[in-house]
Amino acid sequence: MDLMPSPEQMEIASSAASFLASSLPIARTRALIDEVSNVDGPAWAAAAELGWFGLGLPEPEGGVGCGLADEALLFREIGRSLASGPFISSVLGARVASRGGRPDLAASILGGARVGLALPAGDPGQFLLLDAVGAEYVLLASPMEATLLPVDGLGPLSPVGCIDPTTRLSRVMCERPLPAITVGAQTDPIAQRASVLVAALETGIAEATRDIAAEHAKSRVQFDRPIGVNQAVKHPCADMAVRAELAWAQTIFAALAVDEGREDAEFQALAAQVVAGHAAEQNAGATIQVLGGMGFTFEHNANLFLKRAYVLGHVLGDERSALSHLITLPAAV
Repeated sequence: MDLMPSPEQMEIASSAASFLASSLPIARTRALIDEVSNVDGPAWAAAAELGWFGLGLPEPEGGVGCGLADEALLFREIGRSLASGPFISSVLGARVASRGGRPDLAASILGGARVGLALPAGDPGQFLLLDAVGAEYVLLASPMEATLLPVDGLGPLSPVGCIDPTTRLSRVMCERPLPAITVGAQTDPIAQRASVLVAALETGIAEATRDIAAEHAKSRVQFDRPIGVNQAVKHPCADMAVRAELAWAQTIFAALAVDEGREDAEFQALAAQVVAGHAAEQNAGATIQVLGGMGFTFEHNANLFLKRAYVLGHVLGDERSALSHLITLPAAV
């Protein structure tokens, strides 16, 4: 197993970073906060043209033919840029549609149709929907299977305030949702892929906030010296760097484990979700501390990174539930 990126993979990351910087910078994410939808239509269509939503699908299925590791590289850049929109659920939704025998729907999603994410909300028949505004379907995934549900069959959506203003959250009550397509984990482990892609987004957040803190520590001068020379600042920055490296190492290993069908793929994917989730929240919080009072203001991006990290840390279950599942799995091989 080669953990080093190939030149082609480096090109994927580089082109994604360039596109995000020009078409979906954080300033654009902020501009969409007060809009009904958090998706930039032209940028989303351009991402579809670039093949983002079919990057991991085989070419015969209309995709680009890359692997989950390539998708992880893309999603790390999305996390770093704080771009908003249902990227993960759309990528996985196209996969469910393709593997579920609906090439027409898969082609529609690959062409830019959006898929939101559905989460059980505790009570039977109650769901929370993430970024479902303007989506035709939502993805409901569990370790056993993944299902696409038509949004118009769920009933009226009730908007819910979200701690992350760049994420759209809705609540819906539907006792018996009618699935359009269901794919079992034995056909395609969608939940494992979701864990890896969420971990990649969280790794991007961990790296972005590490860089914000390190740059501030170098440029902020007090008593004629950069604040980074003080142990109370440079030690947290070093810890951030370590957490970010650990998150990416586990995430890319998990991506390769899932692609290769290793026996411990589920273990590795859950481990990536835990390690990267912890790194994202801890790094974002530590960055706010390094920045001081400026980091607490809404005008600084650090608080948006922290809020996004918190939401991502709960879309597949919180850290405690992931660890509870993790310890029941066979040891890694």
